[in-house]
Amino acid sequence: MKTQHKDNRITLLVVREAGRPVRQVHLSKPLALVLPAAAALSISSLVTSMHFHASRSIAELEAEAASLSLANLRMEVKVADKDQTLLQLRSKVTELSEEAATIKDKLKSVSELEAQLQSLIETEQDGGADPDADKDSASISGDAVSGTRLTAYSAAPAANYKANAAGGAQSGTALSSLPAVSFRLGAVTSAIRSTVTPQVGGEYIAVYQEDPLGLVQEARDDYEEIRSLLDELLTSLSATITEAREVQSAEARLQAKEELAEKARLAPAVIWPTRSKIITSSFGYRSDPFKGVSAYHSGIDIAGNIGDPVYAAMDGEVTASDQMGARGKYIIIKHANGLETWYMHLNSMDVSEGEYISKGQQIGTLGNTGRSTGPHLHFQVLKQNKAVNPLGYVEP
Repeated sequence: MKTQHKDNRITLLVVREAGRPVRQVHLSKPLALVLPAAAALSISSLVTSMHFHASRSIAELEAEAASLSLANLRMEVKVADKDQTLLQLRSKVTELSEEAATIKDKLKSVSELEAQLQSLIETEQDGGADPDADKDSASISGDAVSGTRLTAYSAAPAANYKANAAGGAQSGTALSSLPAVSFRLGAVTSAIRSTVTPQVGGEYIAVYQEDPLGLVQEARDDYEEIRSLLDELLTSLSATITEAREVQSAEARLQAKEELAEKARLAPAVIWPTRSKIITSSFGYRSDPFKGVSAYHSGIDIAGNIGDPVYAAMDGEVTASDQMGARGKYIIIKHANGLETWYMHLNSMDVSEGEYISKGQQIGTLGNTGRSTGPHLHFQVLKQNKAVNPLGYVEP
């Protein structure tokens, strides 16, 4: 560097590569002093800016690290909850397995009892020498098993499921009224057997959206219900077998046959046709109220007030709803087993010929029409077109 004092300038010699000439740069002294200061200031600003950006980046990284740490903590809590849930599920599944084993044992007991019951039925069927007696005995035994006793199981889904699985004819017909457990079992069975595309619908809910512990508890409740119903079924079957064994003697079989025959004769159940229970004239021979001579009375007279409701004693079809001299306004209803019920001296009639009515349905009102001495209902029962005593079918 060479200083020239005349013009207060500074000369800078720039030595370049070998073989190339040296260059001179003339700068004023103030400029020569400002350039290093500007360079230093620029470098200082650059360092400060880099430091600021570095600090900001570090703060963002620290915030992100804190967020990741919180997320990791939450994930650990969820994993811990899942582990706890899995432990509870394993425990409940173990309990369900034990419950299933208990139910299997009870089902085996039910099968054994059913086999014993079937054996008793076959014994009843083969016990007599008279073919007709055998037939009646078989019918009675079947009724005693499938009608009298197993009707009590109609509310038992487990019983119905077992009957369907085993194909038991003696219990399948009586088990028709079922709660939710049997409905599920029946739906599964129908789905397996059906070859028609099911008409289904509903909202889609993925399995993972359900509470697993809740599902396990629901299954456990179903198991508990099935087990209680199996207990009831076992108790009832045991009682049935005991009773069946007690009636194996000839005298007991005959008594059971007579009792069941009487029940069959009275079936279906007959209800009293009026509110009043006062009988003013009975069935059979009596003194005629008009002529005072002996006459045959084909029904019973029930006293009452004009306008009192008259009810159908049984289900059936109205075969007559008319008015005739001696009968007054009258209704005839045809029932099962060759029975007919007649309602005479009515004040009004609420049903028409050809109409099917239900037991207990009001068909008219009590009156005093026709050959009558006062308000009453003449109630008459015919069996195979022959008048029989109504009190053999219904009591006041």
